[in-house]
Amino acid sequence: MLLLVFLYRPLAATVGLSFRGTGLLGNPTRFVGLDNYRELFTDPASRRVLLTTLVLSVLSTALATGGALAAALPLRRRIPGGPVFRTVFSVPFAYSAATAATCFAGMFAPSVGTLNQVLAWFGLPGPDWLQSPTLAVLCVAVTTAWYEFGFTFLVLLAALQGVPGEVLEAAELDGAGGVRLVRSIIVPLVSPSLFFLAVTQTVSGLQIFTQVQVLTKGGPSGSTTTLVYELYRRAFGAGLPDYGRSSAVAVVLVVLVALVTVTQFASWSRKVTTS
Repeated sequence: MLLLVFLYRPLAATVGLSFRGTGLLGNPTRFVGLDNYRELFTDPASRRVLLTTLVLSVLSTALATGGALAAALPLRRRIPGGPVFRTVFSVPFAYSAATAATCFAGMFAPSVGTLNQVLAWFGLPGPDWLQSPTLAVLCVAVTTAWYEFGFTFLVLLAALQGVPGEVLEAAELDGAGGVRLVRSIIVPLVSPSLFFLAVTQTVSGLQIFTQVQVLTKGGPSGSTTTLVYELYRRAFGAGLPDYGRSSAVAVVLVVLVALVTVTQFASWSRKVTTS
């Protein structure tokens, strides 16, 4: 009953709205069929929003997972200061997306930002990070990766600590070390955790909103506008609400998340079957 009231009924209402137009006062009007969807897939700006969403999702997932794995690998053993490093690397997990984005907004500020001040110490000019389309996308991806880093680190650290020590010792005795040990032994053993993170982080990346709202407001020139931010902009943030088109964006997002998740599970099933 709760799923019906709070999930399926609103989803059905959203799908219904996506087939309707919007009046001068923002109210749903006549049935327009697939016009809202046709506009999304034929308008170059809308296609760019879809591409930006995919790029940010993939890039932030790769940065968070790769960085967390690199940080967790040395900590699978007892090293001096290990508990301190574990605590420091877990801290981002305690931050909200808004807090993390606000902190990074200060770092990316053109005149007083930390990054440009560091570059100035070396006599290098600091760019206007959030006003360059390419750099702005990278800034949003880095902010998202840092926000997701704490959770990713904890999952991978737990997985690495579950790897049998005798397996690693045997591999090292056979000559496996460094990159080869990680690629051939450790990564396959923690692949279930990596798959879990790939699914959850990708889905989270497809729903990026807060970082864009705080850092760039979708700019410059729409280069960081994601599907969720486009949904918000059309429904609440750009003059009169356009619930028909915003609902179409919501439906496309749901379908995209479902397709990505199904594809990932299908790929994992084939891998498990063939191995």
